Amino acid sequence: MQIKRFVRSIVKMIIVLWALSTITFILMKSTPGDPVNQILHVGESNVSQSAIEATRAQYSLNDGWFIQYFRWIGQIVQLDFGTSYQTGRPVLQEIIFYAPPTITIAFLTIIVVMATALPLGVVAARHPNGKLDRTIRTVTSVTVSIPSFFLGIILLHIFALRFKILPVSGYGSPAQLVLPVIAMSIGMSAYYVRLMRANVMDLYRSREVAASRLRGLSERYIFVTDILKPALVPVVTILGLSIGSLIGGTVVIENVFGIPGIGQFLVDSIRARDYPVIQGIVLMLGMIVVLSNWVSDAIVLILDPKQRYLKPDNADTHKQMSTYEVSQ
Repeated sequence: MQIKRFVRSIVKMIIVLWALSTITFILMKSTPGDPVNQILHVGESNVSQSAIEATRAQYSLNDGWFIQYFRWIGQIVQLDFGTSYQTGRPVLQEIIFYAPPTITIAFLTIIVVMATALPLGVVAARHPNGKLDRTIRTVTSVTVSIPSFFLGIILLHIFALRFKILPVSGYGSPAQLVLPVIAMSIGMSAYYVRLMRANVMDLYRSREVAASRLRGLSERYIFVTDILKPALVPVVTILGLSIGSLIGGTVVIENVFGIPGIGQFLVDSIRARDYPVIQGIVLMLGMIVVLSNWVSDAIVLILDPKQRYLKPDNADTHKQMSTYEVSQ
């Protein structure tokens, strides 16, 4: 059964990546503008028609869409994402060069979110309707609705421009990561605080916890085994699904704080009509999202071994059972 689950996951991943690469290719080819104009800076300097045709032939832009598409698919299978129109370097090499800032911000954001949201959610659930619980719910209700880029601009104005405590932009020192990570973490933490609170409160009222107390088990054992571990299952599942939006938010934050990561490189590539880079970045981000979901499923199986014996549809339902109170 585990082999079937593994094979099914591989097949789903291949289908998702194929669909993503196809949609990206079609969108790039449908976008107005000629990449040759950007490559040769047509309009800024005198460029002969022969030079334009030679450039088209060099990048195989004269071929039909189907030929270009199947060539692109063939390159992907070989992990060859083509060559950047802007730099003339392999796209994969460019992605590896610009990826560290993006990965670092996303990774630190996840750590901060989990380190703050999980304890606050548990504390709020263990003292429902108390002063601390009401304060946490009020704060999270406000912060969950604030976009990360808007929060980043506010933090930039206060801590970098007004008080000059932290750097305005750049990447290279830990201080330059503080504001981007905070901007990314606040709204995301608010959601997971509410999610964790709902899960823990739901489990405190469950039959499993009541049965464990009747058997005379200690409250510490009940909390860790019957409450905390099951409460983390929906959190881990939704965290895996949130990686895409997290990476997307990181792309925006990089442009707010002038961080030379994948986000800034992607925006520059869109302006330059650098199709191979755009397609390569989108596909790589899609691979990260798919692999993140795969990892989250593996963690869920560790937290809740019963998931191994459930059918996929039942497993998905079981994962989401304790999330109905998030909005309360």
